[in-house]
Amino acid sequence: MAHQAVKPYSFLMYVLAIIAFFFLGIVYAGITEAGKGQMLAAGAIVFGYGVIGAFIGLCLSIITAIKAKRHIIIKINGLLTLIIVASFAYFYINYQKRQREKLENNPPTKEQPTTPKTTSPAADAQVTEPMAMLINPEINTQATSEMGLGMFTPNFHENKMLYFYGNLTQGKSVQEHIPIDSITFKQREYGGFDIATAPPWLVPDHLKLDYDMLYFKVKSISHDFIEVIVNTTNNQTAFVDRYSGKLQYWPEFLLAVHSVEFPEPLKHKVYVKPLDHAGTVATPYSFMRPIKIENEWMHVELQNDDFKEVAKGWIRWQKEGKMLIAYNLLS
Repeated sequence: MAHQAVKPYSFLMYVLAIIAFFFLGIVYAGITEAGKGQMLAAGAIVFGYGVIGAFIGLCLSIITAIKAKRHIIIKINGLLTLIIVASFAYFYINYQKRQREKLENNPPTKEQPTTPKTTSPAADAQVTEPMAMLINPEINTQATSEMGLGMFTPNFHENKMLYFYGNLTQGKSVQEHIPIDSITFKQREYGGFDIATAPPWLVPDHLKLDYDMLYFKVKSISHDFIEVIVNTTNNQTAFVDRYSGKLQYWPEFLLAVHSVEFPEPLKHKVYVKPLDHAGTVATPYSFMRPIKIENEWMHVELQNDDFKEVAKGWIRWQKEGKMLIAYNLLS
């Protein structure tokens, strides 16, 4: 009965089987939540399930065409047609449901008249930049947020792209994971780098590329990956290749900053020794420059308004996993 494999009704079965099993693959991916938590990669994963389903459908239809009788194949064609129609109906109903939910959660509002304002090309250009481009590089919230392990900065001088990864599979290398998004860097005409493209959710701790500053707070570290906070407003995290940049634990990072300060100066003191019961330094000062870190204590140089040393002392910079100081990257 192999001659039946080239009959028109058999070719029709091949086409119907590919379409029907493609839809069944997508439905299966939805039921098993195959793309859940994969962000931008979710669509590709679900589509992959559909392609696998289509391939299985084609193989089964070829075997059926060789072994089954004509009237069986015609009945199968009818069944496949019903599956396709039902799938179309299922996806259409779900689409309409999502649209209704969008309207319910975000009802249209009547636009209020606003006062016209003068804009310039430079201002217009700023509005179109990614969210991360608008971050103030010197604002830090170390004293009020999760401390983490330190800071990570990508090596954009050698790598023109920084990939972000979602859920990790233990035992797999970086190359075996699919990125969920990325930042791309471009070189300026007169030196230095800018961000060319970035995810809309990107809000790093510090961004000022004219000073080569792009820092992400580190939450965890493994053999191949570093988990960084990619949005400081909601503590969203993602993973980056551990070797795509430089990791600085807090002591190394803080020794390189311009100065540190207490968010609430009246609640903290500068001690003559790294002990809570030691005497305190009474010399007035304007800035504290880190010069040594020893566990929870930091040896600082106290400076006046002209950045001249007036004394030295010890401060407690962290306690029980919480940062007690704020830092200034620039003067």
